[in-house]
Amino acid sequence: MTVTIMSPMPRLAVLALGLASACAFAQTPPPAGQAQAPATPTTATEAADTAVATARTPAPSGYPLAAQGWGGRTGPDTWMSRWVEDWRPQATAGRAPERFDGLKYIPLNDAGDVYLTLSTEHRFRTNYLDNPGLRAGSSQQQWMYRGFLGADLHLGERVRAYAELAHGNLDGRNTTRPVSQHNDLTLQQAFVDVTGQWGNAETGVRIGRQDFSDGPIPLVSVRENPNIHFRLDGVRAWAIAPTRRINVFEYRYVDEQPGVFGEGTEQRKRFRGAVAGFRLDGALSGLYLEPFWYGARDDDRRWGTTVGREERDFLGMRLWGTRGAMTMDASVVHQSGDFDGRDIRAFAAFSNLRWALSDTGMKPAFGVHADISSGGGAYGDGTLRNASFLFGTVPYFSFASFVGGTNLIDVAPTFQFAPTANTTVALEWEWLWRHRADDAVYSGGGTPYAGTELVDGRRIGHLLRLNSTWRLSRYWSLTGRAERLFAGPVLEAAGYGDATFVGAWATFRF
Repeated sequence: MTVTIMSPMPRLAVLALGLASACAFAQTPPPAGQAQAPATPTTATEAADTAVATARTPAPSGYPLAAQGWGGRTGPDTWMSRWVEDWRPQATAGRAPERFDGLKYIPLNDAGDVYLTLSTEHRFRTNYLDNPGLRAGSSQQQWMYRGFLGADLHLGERVRAYAELAHGNLDGRNTTRPVSQHNDLTLQQAFVDVTGQWGNAETGVRIGRQDFSDGPIPLVSVRENPNIHFRLDGVRAWAIAPTRRINVFEYRYVDEQPGVFGEGTEQRKRFRGAVAGFRLDGALSGLYLEPFWYGARDDDRRWGTTVGREERDFLGMRLWGTRGAMTMDASVVHQSGDFDGRDIRAFAAFSNLRWALSDTGMKPAFGVHADISSGGGAYGDGTLRNASFLFGTVPYFSFASFVGGTNLIDVAPTFQFAPTANTTVALEWEWLWRHRADDAVYSGGGTPYAGTELVDGRRIGHLLRLNSTWRLSRYWSLTGRAERLFAGPVLEAAGYGDATFVGAWATFRF
């Protein structure tokens, strides 16, 4: 196994700058009342097995846990990133005991501040897709399994070591085995973090292999959909005060390889940046404003027929949260940089608004999901205007990766309801267009549909999407997804057609 933690880079000085800013944040006195943790907004159909983030015991800083940039919840007691969970007796006071609680808090000293928490996940999934690649042909059937095993060792109040192993398996008919789906055994996460106190701000530094979820989910996520999560090697530092926070980071991509512990650190792909957070009050209470900067480098980026080095900066703003019956998540981002000696000038905007009609009965909610990401320049010279969606969650745009966040305009009304207390159903009807007619239609993997850059028109087609979840118990959940792409004039003129995707899975987490 080769796991390399990168050496500090010149621009790692942003860590010091970020923590210095946090020191100023720390001087802000806490508000008189603490708001509950906000809902974690996604599109109505995107986060199938991610429950709405609800209030939990606040962190000592008072800044709600769900807004600290660690990702979303997956159940009553579990989070997408398992290291977020706190299973100490004082954190779980009043909770009904469960059968596996003996493995969630294993004290290793008399004081109880040295302890071990174990976690696991097992997901059994099947996918069906007709007309793979939007071409008429044999259907695709996938049978998938993944298993995670995590160990969280706390050495007192300020030092923690976390490790997580993952196994992914994919079999079926007419399918490939990408390493993100099929991997015998991989070190999914392995890090050490040290936390402290600076004024009334909590501070921390984490070094090692880790997942990352801070910012707009169309740009950054753990990629819950594949068997193996997306992860990075590097360092992350943060400071969290009662009403403000800042997070700075310097990473390299993980070089994913099949086999047993075959992965190392990919030196040709870099990700760095900073995300700040401000908890709004008054008329905007319940909302969070998050300016962010990401810097990404890929030495082997392909646009059109050219492969070259790309350095791209993402400068943007996110406003999200829940106020009354409204849940919203809106982001804008400007992208600039250089691709193979050419200037980059791109942009994207993502928005999702949901309005709860009732908080009782079937809890109906209407909403709208609308996005735009620029395109143009991949098949010519001069300025490149194609937007990148980094390592964001692909199901945000399409369950089956039919489309992705480049050269895309989409608008979708949504409707969500709860037939029973433990089930949720979400529907979405999505209109799809190209932003620029002289550029291709791009899949969720960022690959252009060959020939679409040569045809006229902008209308890509429509997506009909359905997502349903059923929480059987604290540990088990069932998820079902269905999606139908109705090809529009652009796809049809290039020889592509309709396609249907159906997926279902059962997940066990403790």
